[in-house]
Amino acid sequence: MKKILFIAALLITIFSFAQDATIIRKVTLPEMVTKINFGASVQLEDVRLKFVEVVQDSRCPKAVQCIWAGEVIVLVDVFKNGNKVEQKRVTINPTFSLQEQLGNLFSSETLRISGVSVMP
Repeated sequence: MKKILFIAALLITIFSFAQDATIIRKVTLPEMVTKINFGASVQLEDVRLKFVEVVQDSRCPKAVQCIWAGEVIVLVDVFKNGNKVEQKRVTINPTFSLQEQLGNLFSSETLRISGVSVMP
């Protein structure tokens, strides 16, 4: 009986220390903030974004009390390697959750581009 308990203890010890020792490192992408003026464009790696149009702007003016804060809808052209890939329609409002919209303009393995805010 002592031999069986000894062998069981030895096997448990061996299997508990036989785990993979690979270290996994989470790589985070660097964050950069840039401003695009109306009609202008910005180049990030092989992706170019052009601010085309403000479709709707129902934001509350300064020094006015509003029931609803409003939102802005903008059109942005997305070019990759000089070719137009698509036109994105981005809605930005005060309840905008960046975590849900991460990469809402362009997303690849190495690059995520998001529209975050607008200024008058």
